[in-house]
Amino acid sequence: MTVAAGPSEAVPAPPADAAPTTPTSHVEIIPLGAAQEVGRSCVIVRFAGKTVMLDCGVHPGFSGLASLPFFDVIDMSSVDVMLVTHFHLDHSAAVPYVVGHTNFRGTILMTHATKAITSTLLRDFVKVSKGGADAGLYTEADLDASLERTHVINFQQTLCVNGIGITAYRAGHVLGAAMFMVEIAGQRILYTGDYSRVPDRHMPAADTPSPPPHIVIVESTYGVSRHLPRAERESRFLQRIHTAVARGGRVLLPVVALGRAQELLLILEEHWAAHPELHGVPIYQASGLAKRAISVYQTYIEMMNADIQAAFAVANPFAFRHVTHLRSARAFDDVGACVVMATPSMLQSGVSRDLFEAWCGDARNLVVIADFAVQGTLAREILAGPAEVLTRAGARVPLRCQVDAISFSAHADFPQTSGFLDTLAPPHVVLVHGEAGEMARLARALESAAAAAGRPRAVYTPRATQAVLVAATPARPALLRGGAAAAGAKPGAALAGVYVAAPGAGGVAAPPPPPLILEPEDLPRYTRLHTGRVTLRQTLALHAPFDQVVAELRSGWRWSCCSRACMAPGTWPWSAATRAPRQTTGRVRLWRRRSCAWARR
Repeated sequence: MTVAAGPSEAVPAPPADAAPTTPTSHVEIIPLGAAQEVGRSCVIVRFAGKTVMLDCGVHPGFSGLASLPFFDVIDMSSVDVMLVTHFHLDHSAAVPYVVGHTNFRGTILMTHATKAITSTLLRDFVKVSKGGADAGLYTEADLDASLERTHVINFQQTLCVNGIGITAYRAGHVLGAAMFMVEIAGQRILYTGDYSRVPDRHMPAADTPSPPPHIVIVESTYGVSRHLPRAERESRFLQRIHTAVARGGRVLLPVVALGRAQELLLILEEHWAAHPELHGVPIYQASGLAKRAISVYQTYIEMMNADIQAAFAVANPFAFRHVTHLRSARAFDDVGACVVMATPSMLQSGVSRDLFEAWCGDARNLVVIADFAVQGTLAREILAGPAEVLTRAGARVPLRCQVDAISFSAHADFPQTSGFLDTLAPPHVVLVHGEAGEMARLARALESAAAAAGRPRAVYTPRATQAVLVAATPARPALLRGGAAAAGAKPGAALAGVYVAAPGAGGVAAPPPPPLILEPEDLPRYTRLHTGRVTLRQTLALHAPFDQVVAELRSGWRWSCCSRACMAPGTWPWSAATRAPRQTTGRVRLWRRRSCAWARR
C-alpha cells in the first residue's frame, strides 16, 4: 500500500474504532525536510517517550532561514539525540543553528571522519556566508559549541544514549558516511541517509545491517532511474573532456568540494598520466576547502576501499601531479584549453558561477554536471537547454556552451534500492530525499516488487512536517530476577545486566520460558552459566622518541574530548579521567574514551 500524506492527517490514519494511540503503540516519523524534495535533510523519530533527530541540513536552493528544516513544529528540548550521517551541507549545516538558536539539549553523534571534515566544511560555510544571504544563521562560536557537544561513533559500534540503541554502518557515498540503526523499546528503525551499494574508486559499498529493521527510512534521490555502469560513465566523461580540450575549449566541472571531487580527480589524474598529449592542458582545482581537507582524507585511509589502501602503501594517491590549486577566479589566467573543478556544484554562486558566466557563451566550452542537480538551481536549469540564462547581475546572456549530465553521484539508483530492501525485507518503508514525482514512481515500483515476491510492504511518501504512524511490533517480554529486579526499571530506561535468551527448555507441550535479565553475580542462582573476564591492552609502536611524537601531534592536531578531564593542564591529551599513559620500551599504553579523537587544526 502506497500512502501519501494528506493536508493534515497523520499517515496512515488509524481506523475510527481503533484504540487511542499510546506512546508505545505506534512509531511516529516526521520529516522536517527532504520530504518530496532534495535538501535540508532532517527526520524526527518518536517512540516510547524517546525522540531521535536524523540529520540536520540546509537546502541548497534557498538561503537564510528559508533554507532550514521546519524546526518550529516540534519541541527541540524533547530531542534525546541527533544523528548526522555525513558532512554534506544538506545533511549537517543546520547543526550549529540548532545548538545556538534553539532549546535543543540532546547529544550529537557522528563518525570520526564526519566530525573532522564537518568542522572544516562548516568553518568555510560561516566564512563564505558573511555578508551573504546566509549571514546571521549562526556564528563560529555556535559551530564550536556544537562540536564540543558532538561525540563520535565507529562503524559496527553500538552505543546506548538515554535508553536508545544506536548502531552505525558504512553507507558508502562519501568518507565517513554512516547509516544508523536506531532501536527503541524493541523497535528497529534504519535510516540510510545518502548511501551507495556500489564501490567506486575510493569508497567501499554500503554495509547490509543485521538484524533486519522493522522500518527503513531510505533516500529516493534517483527514483526508478538506473546509473550507467562505472566503466561506461568514466569512458563517456573522459571522452567528452578530451574532445572539448582538443578543440581549444574550457571544461567546467561544478562539484561539491568533498566527495565527488576526489573521485573525479582520481579519474582525471590517471587519464592525464596515460596521455602525454594532454600534459600541456592544465587541470585546476578551485577550492581551498578541498585542498585543506585532503589531509583529513589521508588520515582516514582505513575508511576507504581496499584499492586506495593498497595504493597508499606505495604512494599517496591524493598527491596529484597533474592538478594545480587555483586560489580564485581572479587569479586565473584564462587562456587556452583547461579543465577547472570548482564549487559549488549547483552553480548558485562562487567560483563555479563566475566561470560559468564567463564561458557559457562559447560553443567550444563544456560544462559537465556530475552530481544530482537540485530543482530550483542553475545546474538544473541549464540541463533543460535554455537559449539564455540570467547572470547574477541581472543580465541575460546566450547559452552556447555544451552541457552534459554524466552522473557520478554516489546515491543509490533503483536496482540498488530495490535489492537492498529485498534483502532487509522491512514491512514498512518511508521515502525521503527525493522529488515528488521520482518518489511516487519509486513507491509504486517497490510495492509492486514486494507484492510479486509475496512480501507486501507499506511504502510512505510524506510531505514535510506530516507524520507517518507505524504500528509497533509486539515487544518480547523479559523477566527481571535477583538484584536486577530489586533495582527496578522504568519504561524505556537502559538496563545494566546479563540478558539470558533461553534460561531453560520448556516441556513438550509447554512454551519456552521468557528471557531473563540478571545481575552477573545472580547467574549461578538462576542458570547454569558463569561469567568470565577478558582483559585487553592496546599498544602503539613508536618509531621516534615519545616526547617528539607528542610534540608533533600537538603542533598539527587538536584533541576533541568527551570531557574536560582529558584536556586538563598537566595531563596527556589521550588520558581518560586522571590516568596518564604508561611509557614502556618503544611502546605506549593508551587510555581514552571512544568519543575522544584527534582532529586536524
